[in-house]
Amino acid sequence: MTISRLTLAAIMVLMFGLSFPGGTAMAAPVNPIVAFNDFYRDSKPTGYLLGASAGGQWLKSEAAAGLIPGGEQYRLYTLTGEVGNSVGSKPVKGEDACADTLYVTLAPFPAGRGSLVAVGGPWNAMPRKLKIASPEAQVYKEAAAGLLRHKGIVNPNVNLTQVIQVDLDGDGAEEVLVSATNYQRFKPEGGLTPDARAGDYSLVFLRKVVQGTVVTKIITGEYYPEAKKFTGPSEHRIIGVLDLNGDGIMDIVLSGRYYEGDWVEAYRVQGAKIIKLFSMGCGS
Repeated sequence: MTISRLTLAAIMVLMFGLSFPGGTAMAAPVNPIVAFNDFYRDSKPTGYLLGASAGGQWLKSEAAAGLIPGGEQYRLYTLTGEVGNSVGSKPVKGEDACADTLYVTLAPFPAGRGSLVAVGGPWNAMPRKLKIASPEAQVYKEAAAGLLRHKGIVNPNVNLTQVIQVDLDGDGAEEVLVSATNYQRFKPEGGLTPDARAGDYSLVFLRKVVQGTVVTKIITGEYYPEAKKFTGPSEHRIIGVLDLNGDGIMDIVLSGRYYEGDWVEAYRVQGAKIIKLFSMGCGS
């Protein structure tokens, strides 16, 4: 069935319509979000289409893809700051095992980059700077150990990989994001093995003051109190803390991988609740 331009415009107005003086309705701009994972040191300028925002609403990647013709302007961010601007292509689907994966290519693309998040909106997606804290801080090691014991790992080998302090919602109080991982790796490549040892784990968690009390909440993670063969353990880490839709609240972008695949996810914190916004990736 062919949809006329007039019909498509009407659908867009119904989905994201904004009213202006004189009764004129116009579609709100669609602001895509694209993430680049550097776990495999891939230098190609092609990233995962996570989703988009439009008219104050979140759009999942499939819904967003049909509204992104290509030529959109993106601001590029690493974990610690903005690193440039680029122009994106129309989203395309992958092949074979990645047939349901949506990709966007950017040009120009930063040389020698690590993980990046590209936000297709005009606002500053990093309105508040984050601080990289020491992974040796005892308070966060103890918090991680408590979570791991609760998940069945009696004597955890606590290995914090990231500690990030940031005011997510602009209320003047800093939240803390922590990632921790304990896995065996292939040598010399450094990739993950397909097996898990007893005591292996990887998680990302949040520390936040809610009504005067420090709350510790797991954002994502997996835990192996017992060894498992060929289970494909996954590693999780933080690659962005950004305002993904221009409302002043900073969202959390995580990257994951296992021995033959990877993905990127985005989360929002509302009070003591953690809401998963998007996920996109590829693996065999």
